[in-house]
Amino acid sequence: MALVPVLSLVLALSVIGGSLGAAAAGLHDLDTLEAAWHGCVREAYARQRPEQGRVGAQRNTLDECREHEDRLVAATMREQVRADEAARRAGLPLSVRAGAWAASVAAYVVDPVSSWLQGWRGAAR
Repeated sequence: MALVPVLSLVLALSVIGGSLGAAAAGLHDLDTLEAAWHGCVREAYARQRPEQGRVGAQRNTLDECREHEDRLVAATMREQVRADEAARRAGLPLSVRAGAWAASVAAYVVDPVSSWLQGWRGAAR
């Protein structure tokens, strides 16, 4: 009887493990896209005219780097779909998958934007 839970666990891990190669490559792509977006933001902000004010400079910077941001968000969503499919195959409940998706969006999109804005606010003080 104890063999059934062990076999279930092995099956779940093999399903998740089968997608690790693609996931690792995807995470590398996400890191590359995030680095490109951060580089664009730094360069674009450095080119802003000081007389336009901080808020205007931030808005223009984000507008200029929208293409990089869109690529990063799209890649993050694709990776989440892959991870969600692996979790679904492993039998994880929807609530767990939704929580993981929210955490990944926060980690790859919300946190970098908010930390960048807080960094500029702190430098302006």
